[in-house]
Amino acid sequence: MALEEKTIHDPVHGSMRLSGLVLELVDTPEVQRLRSIRQLGLANLAFPGANHSRFEHALGVAYLLKRMSEELKLRGRELNLLLAAATLHDVGHAPYSHTLEYLTKEYVGKDHMQVTGDILRGKLSICPPGEVKHLRELRVPSVVEVLERHGINPGEVARLLLGKHRKPYLGQLIYGDVDVDQMDFLLRDAHFTGVALGMVDIDRLMDTLCVHRGRLAILSKGIEAVEGLLTARALMYTSVYFHHTTRAAEMMLMNAVEFAIERDEAVTKDNFYLMTDAELMGHLCSMDGYPKDIALRLRYRQLFKPAYVEERRELTSAEKRGYLRRYGRWRRTRELQDEIADEAGVPHGQVILDIPIVDIIISEPRLAKVEIPVLAEGKLEKLSKLSPIAAAVEKRQAPRYLLRVITESRHVDRVRLATKKVLS
Repeated sequence: MALEEKTIHDPVHGSMRLSGLVLELVDTPEVQRLRSIRQLGLANLAFPGANHSRFEHALGVAYLLKRMSEELKLRGRELNLLLAAATLHDVGHAPYSHTLEYLTKEYVGKDHMQVTGDILRGKLSICPPGEVKHLRELRVPSVVEVLERHGINPGEVARLLLGKHRKPYLGQLIYGDVDVDQMDFLLRDAHFTGVALGMVDIDRLMDTLCVHRGRLAILSKGIEAVEGLLTARALMYTSVYFHHTTRAAEMMLMNAVEFAIERDEAVTKDNFYLMTDAELMGHLCSMDGYPKDIALRLRYRQLFKPAYVEERRELTSAEKRGYLRRYGRWRRTRELQDEIADEAGVPHGQVILDIPIVDIIISEPRLAKVEIPVLAEGKLEKLSKLSPIAAAVEKRQAPRYLLRVITESRHVDRVRLATKKVLS
């Protein structure tokens, strides 16, 4: 009997044909939850069309992986392992995608990829006990059950996504210097934001990627296509992912969630990262005081204004480490915010520090990865040796500013003076 196949009409890739393992994984609670997680967090406050979800992205990555596997002639067990990883790579995301990564690291001690690993190993459930019981009555399988039914070790999928698989190229296809994850999110985010800077030549990349001695590489004729991806990625981070309006909204949300966690009521350190966007915002709106105030500000786009800005400049490796030491833990950032607020004579929570370079170092290390090996005349060369564009992208700082302090408009002058005193 032929495997069931469905055609899904996608605004980015057109008609995507998916079947078998991918379709079964798509129907699991872990993947269905991604329908309720916005791909770009609160970017729709700056780009009104940016309402697409992690679910659409997961389907797109699985589709591109299938195409890539045909180019690389991957079959059988390897193909199923990769299809599973592609479909499931984002199931550990907190509400609003990367927005709460800082807090997840602080309270859970893990990033979203490690949370994904725990979900895939069956150590963590995204559903509360009552929902788990109801899903079992409906005979809805978990990702672990689907994987095991197909003879796939969930732990091996987790190792692949965490870059610990014995065959490096398998993980690099999903999460590496040039991967199907980036190919999809750049095209998808460009489409829904209306920012054309994210356009990538997927056909050329797929035609020129290869596996050499167990690692993913690019043929020399594909250098220009890789340069295009690296440039698109850098420009999208500047123009979209770290847009000043988006950052203001995301930092406000993070502070509201922190205040809610401290109350330990509906939102706690044990559940905030497992909610959907709507669940989290609903809980914040139901609380009195600061969490509700911020949630309503976000709902009606009443954002804090900049009081202090340190403009972008090229940082040395030592300076990056310095920023990471000073601001790399959320607890320290929170202490500085409160210190500035006290100096300015305004309530805690009304002063918010925004240090995008730290977020990049912590949550998106791929921005510094431009060294996909180039296979030329039978030997491998560094891309930066052959491409001045790659070398320039590696040095480029993605955010438009290094540090910014935002506050209510009525506090701007006082907070500016206080920030200069505290941070000097």
